[in-house]
Amino acid sequence: MVAIVATLFLLVYAAAMAPRWINDHRLASLADRAREHPLPPSTTFLSWEPQGPVTGDSGDCWADFAFRLRTDRPAEEIKRYYEAAPFMRTDAHFSELSVIAWQVSSDQVSVAVSTISSGIGDPRCW
Repeated sequence: MVAIVATLFLLVYAAAMAPRWINDHRLASLADRAREHPLPPSTTFLSWEPQGPVTGDSGDCWADFAFRLRTDRPAEEIKRYYEAAPFMRTDAHFSELSVIAWQVSSDQVSVAVSTISSGIGDPRCW
């Protein structure tokens, strides 16, 4: 009897958490594609900042991730470079993707990618 109750509890838990896990996987896949994208010329990778929290409203999920580069290129050029990257194309999962880049120091630029996706069923997006 205990095994049946535990199994039912686990099934309900998995059903409730599945939308959250799916959204997290999609965002992690997008971040991986960004990380694997070739760096702009005269640029080296410095650090990867943790993914921000997933939040939302009315079923839309908002999330972002960021990374820092060492470069002699201006932030605006880095922004345009990543805006044109193949991973920035919207698809069935992400209805909006945007890039922000800012100069941290004379040789460092931070890049943030913001996303909006459908989070139907994900409680963080309501």
